[in-house]
Amino acid sequence: MHNLAKLLGKSALVVKAVHVDENADCQVTIVGRKAGLISWVLSLLGIDSTFTLRVFRDRLESIEGSLSGRIKSVIPLSALDTYTSGFTKPVLYLLFGCVFAILAIVYLGAKSRYDSSFPFVFLLVLSAVFFVAYFLRKCLILTFTTCGANGIFFLFKRSVVEGISVDEEFAERVSDLVKRNYIMQTRA
Repeated sequence: MHNLAKLLGKSALVVKAVHVDENADCQVTIVGRKAGLISWVLSLLGIDSTFTLRVFRDRLESIEGSLSGRIKSVIPLSALDTYTSGFTKPVLYLLFGCVFAILAIVYLGAKSRYDSSFPFVFLLVLSAVFFVAYFLRKCLILTFTTCGANGIFFLFKRSVVEGISVDEEFAERVSDLVKRNYIMQTRA
């Protein structure tokens, strides 16, 4: 599952809006859009394609909307066979950031006063890019598999522009709500 998430990480949706209310009928609403500058500009114009996941006490609803229409899917929680949630972090980016920061420090210590400072600045900037990428590429993973072996796979990542963060605490909260409702439906 984790390898699949890493493979699909580039297609993760950027979170535009989040609403969590444990006491409401619709307990979780996550609205996402495609990542990228063009998608952001289209969202400013109101013509972006969005994806909405809603978790109710007894069902899941996914709504995929685009300029050409909307598709809505409803899955009763009692029809779920498995539910998986998680959170991925691209640790390799963190490792690369540390390596380039160490190389920059080593270069700074080894350089003579006649050498150029360009390699030091380049390594430092490269290190910063990897550290920023590490924080931006964290993803919330939600998967739902029905008894008929149909599966739905969701990847959401933080939005810098909208200022919405997707972190481990949020992932746990969503996971706990879905798990609690899923267990209540299977007991009913």
